[in-house]
Amino acid sequence: MDSKEAGEAPLYFHDHADLVRGLAESLERAGLPEACQALARHLEEDRDHWLRRLERIEAEPALRARRAELDRDYLELLAAHFGRWGAAGAQGERIAQMEAGLLLAALRGAERLWVQGRGRPMLPVLVQEAVALLWPALYGHARRHLPR
Repeated sequence: MDSKEAGEAPLYFHDHADLVRGLAESLERAGLPEACQALARHLEEDRDHWLRRLERIEAEPALRARRAELDRDYLELLAAHFGRWGAAGAQGERIAQMEAGLLLAALRGAERLWVQGRGRPMLPVLVQEAVALLWPALYGHARRHLPR
C-alpha cells in the first residue's frame, strides 16, 4: 500500500467496527435473514455515499486488500453464529466456517450487483435474493434435528 492509499484506508473503513457490532446485535436479536436485511437497509439509507465508497474500494487494489483483511471479522462473527447451531467438534467447526464464507460471499456478490446496477435493484432486494438462494445450504446439521 503506498502512502496515499495507506492514508485513505481509515477514511473508507472508519465505521467497520460499528458495522460488525450492528450485525452481531441483529443476529442475536432477530436471526440471520433479518440481520442481513438490516445491514442492507443501513447501506441503502445512504445509497450514493455507499455506492461511491464501494466503487472506489473495488477500483483500488490496496483498499480491496484492506477490506479482505477486515472481512475476517465478519467471518469470525458468522462462523461463531453458525457454530452455535451446528455439529460439535472439528467437522462442525469446518462446516460453520464454510457457511460463514458462503454467506459473506453471497452478501459481497449482492453488493457488487448493486454497485454495477448503480443502486438498482435496491440492496435489500439483492440481499434477500442471495440469502434465499443460499438458505437451503445453511444450518444443515441443526435442521436434521428439528422436530417436523
